Amino acid sequence: MEPKVSIIIPVYNVEPFLARCLDSVVGQTLRDIEIICVDDGSPDRSIDILNRYAAEDARIRVISQENRGLGGARNRGFDAATGEFVLYVDSDDWIDPAYCERLYEAARETGADVACASMLKIRPSYSKWTIRYTERQVVADVQEKFRVCRCPPDFYVMNKLLRREMLLRLGLRFRERVCYEDVEYTMRVLCEGGDAVTVPDVVYRYVVNATSITKSRQTPKKQQDKYLAHKAFAGYMAAHGLHLDARFRRITRRTYDRWGITWLKIKECGDRETYRLFDLIPVWRKRVTDKQACDGH
Repeated sequence: MEPKVSIIIPVYNVEPFLARCLDSVVGQTLRDIEIICVDDGSPDRSIDILNRYAAEDARIRVISQENRGLGGARNRGFDAATGEFVLYVDSDDWIDPAYCERLYEAARETGADVACASMLKIRPSYSKWTIRYTERQVVADVQEKFRVCRCPPDFYVMNKLLRREMLLRLGLRFRERVCYEDVEYTMRVLCEGGDAVTVPDVVYRYVVNATSITKSRQTPKKQQDKYLAHKAFAGYMAAHGLHLDARFRRITRRTYDRWGITWLKIKECGDRETYRLFDLIPVWRKRVTDKQACDGH
């Protein structure tokens, strides 16, 4: 008999945080779950922690692979999943004890393909609500699903319980060896999947720490990956006749930082680029060709 939920945890170099994540998952009030942990070539002792937990809980499966990035680890976990629904949890984050149970009940009772939870972003010095739901709401309209899920600016897949049959039907895979792999995946889930339901009173706690590759400071590659992902999203929305607010059509192509301050930001909107000092003062505009936009030059 298939489990109700497959929890997929990609693991890379998170030894100080992994036990907290695993404790929150094995302690779920919904017991009929499988927990698939994919060690993505961690250089630390994360694999030892995974093996210790797996020895104590038969619901945990540990898969080891050479490093393929967050997208590759999630894909490997999904390939091994057998549950009715899939939940992605990053290995330095954690979830409420009733998280799976509440999301699963909401999805089953409403027939939704997607069940969305609130998300609290936790930084070393403060915490902030990224998304907060106060009532259950079933959403069928595609444009409204994007609004309710705050996509954009947020394309998080972790705070969403996803029907596995829907993911298989759509043939969804994460892009591998890139950052911002959530963008394409989430936009297709919301546009091409079925209803979404919001679920109050349970929270996904998203931790921002310096050791996380996807949550750490920007690099030229991360900037380029972000630019290409958001540019593809804007094109996808236009191709499907969906409205995108003007501020999200202005895509940041590159930033220049010094001493923790972004002093120059290049934004692209259609075939025009704007250079802005401190993201406030436009100092130069020019047209950009399709080739330049694709190459990121």
